[in-house]
Formats: sequence, structure tokens, C-alpha cells
Amino acid sequence: MISPTHAEAALRQALPRYGLPGTAPVELVKYRENHVFRVDAGQGASYAARLHRLGYRTEAELSTEAAYLMELAERGLSVPRLIRTVDGQLNCTVELADGNAVVIDLQHWIPEAAPMGEISEALAGSDALDGQDFQQLGRELAKLHLASMAIGIPEGFDRGAWDHEGLAGASPLWGDPAKLSCLDAQQREKIRRAMLSLHGRLGQLECGPAVYGVIHADLTPENVLVSAAGPVLIDFDDFGTGWHLFDLATVLFFYSAHPRLAEYRRGLEAGYRSERADVPAGFFDAWDDLLLGRGLTYLGWAAERQGDEEAEFIERKVVPVVMDLVEAHLAGAAPAALGGGK
Repeated sequence: MISPTHAEAALRQALPRYGLPGTAPVELVKYRENHVFRVDAGQGASYAARLHRLGYRTEAELSTEAAYLMELAERGLSVPRLIRTVDGQLNCTVELADGNAVVIDLQHWIPEAAPMGEISEALAGSDALDGQDFQQLGRELAKLHLASMAIGIPEGFDRGAWDHEGLAGASPLWGDPAKLSCLDAQQREKIRRAMLSLHGRLGQLECGPAVYGVIHADLTPENVLVSAAGPVLIDFDDFGTGWHLFDLATVLFFYSAHPRLAEYRRGLEAGYRSERADVPAGFFDAWDDLLLGRGLTYLGWAAERQGDEEAEFIERKVVPVVMDLVEAHLAGAAPAALGGGK
């Protein structure tokens, strides 16, 4: 793990590659998977610099992300726009003193924008959102999926698949949820049974381009910035291929027990349909299965990072939500709070 001090030093080495002075004012604004800095370049110009977590992505995977993000921006999608280096690259690599190398990219700063919400507020039901907020987000998600359908899978595309194997196979993309240390033996056994069942069910889903393609895959409320122009989809760290519906399920996962969940879901689906009138019949039928798949990924993520502050939060707050979904799946019934979902 790179420290904030070393991260800033690496960023200052990279700034001249973008034609910016290494002495420009920088401020650490976020650190979770990546370090994110704000860079003030003077005359009102500001940028967001991301230093990607060491060892998480290969250079090929990061190049895929950068190229795809630029393609989306050029098509008018509400996503961050990358800045090219002086020699035309979409990211650059800086060697650290310990011999590791960190990949850095620079994006236009999105002015007067704030996250749509916080995961803790979503779980507690204490946010101030309404159905209109989700309707706007649904429209942006439909635009994203329509663009991904038009782009297809570019040559050299190198990212993971959020398919039946990536969500519930023997080696899930984010780790094995049954290995989370806080679980008891009965919970582990139920998770394993649910994953086996889910693997089979997801493996039978349609995977044609109208329902499956390149998706964001991590649209939590903190990965949506709300600006004067509307929602902006950020943090494509985990984008890859998967069912379009998986993006919608991710949006609402942390609101699973929210008292206004039904309103939020209606808004999300209405916004999505307003931009994508040709949604195939049965498009939403796998909602409950993909919601469970989404929940299991968070347990797998925490199992891979036990002792981490975020992992401990998942153990306390997210495990009960996921176990409710597991129980409902094994019982063959949708969670009551979700109204059946089919």
C-alpha cells in the first residue's frame, strides 16, 4: 500500500508529463481503492488525479479503462473526461522508490458536484433522496448501456466478466464470500448452497447484446456525482462485461431495507425505460438473482481484506442484508421488502 505522502510525491513527478508544474497545489480528497487528488493548475483550471492501487489492475486493464472512458466521453456520456499527457497518452506510470510502479491518470475536475449519497445513509434509510433522483440516474444508465451496445467489445479489451462465474463461480471476481471470518458455520453453508444455486440460474440467462455487454459494475451512491448538469458516473475501476440489469441492481443494493425502496426502484426503472424504449421483454426478471450476486461480491471483497476498516463496516452492516437475501433465495421467495421483483 502506498502512503499518502508517497502518493503525492509520485503525482508531482507525473504532473510535468501533463504540461503542469510539479509544484502545483494538490489536495488529497479521497482514499479507498485509489488515491484521488485535486490539482489546481491556476486560472480556474482544476483536475482530478487518480493514483491506481498497486497490484490491483494490470497496465493492459488500466489502458482498457482509459480508452473506453474516453470513448464514452466523446459520445457525450456523463462521465469524467481524461486529459492526455504531452505525448498523447491517457495515463502514465511513475516508478516509486521501493521499485513498484504506480499508474496515474488525470481528469477534468467536475465543479460544484457532490456524491449522490453515502452507503451508510442508504443502509440506515436516513438519506434525503426521492424517486426523481433515481429517475435521472436511470436515464444516464440507459444512455451508458446504449453507448456500450453501439461500441461493442473493442479489440484488446481486457477486463473481468461479471457473469455467472464472476459472481458465483469457484473463483469470484472479488473473492469467496464464504471465507469471511465473521460468518459462522451455518452461514457459510447457506452461502455456499445459495452460490451453487445462483451459479446455475445465472448460467441460464440470456447473454445477447441487448441484455449483456460492457457495464459500470460498481454504481454505489458514492460513485454518482450530482452536478448542476445532472448525474455524472464516476469510478470505472471495476467496469467490465455483465448483464445490464446488474448495474441497476447495484444502484439499489444498499437501499434494500430502505422505507422508500419501492419509490426508488420505480424511479430508476422509469428513467431507464424513458431513454431505452426497446428494453427486451423479461429484462427485469433476474432482478433478485443479480441483487444477491451483487451482495455476495461485497462479502467476497471483505474476505480478501479482513482487518481493513471498510471490510469491518461490511461485516457489521452488510452481512445481515446479504444473509436476508441468501435466506430468501434458498426459500425460493423474493425478500418481502423488494416486493417480489418479478
